Amino acid sequence: MRVSHFKDLGSDIRSEMVGLRWLILDAEDLPNATAAWMFAELDGILIAVDHRGKAFESNLYNRAIHLLMLDEKQDIPGITKVETEGEIESYLW
Repeated sequence: MRVSHFKDLGSDIRSEMVGLRWLILDAEDLPNATAAWMFAELDGILIAVDHRGKAFESNLYNRAIHLLMLDEKQDIPGITKVETEGEIESYLW
């Protein structure tokens, strides 16, 4: 299973995402990840977001998040799985 962190992608995001199963983003990546969100949805790449340490605001992009890490457990509409402890990689499927 091929996994990449958004921060490790270079300038040609689309070509570097080819073949990914998961793209992992941190909360601070979200404002800069619009193209990655779009390509992930088009190419069937699953999105995981580690949002611990920052307040999470439910938004339209919830439907694109498959795994979300938060400081405390919450049910958030549109998100497949929400976890609070451990490494995000241990919850990927």
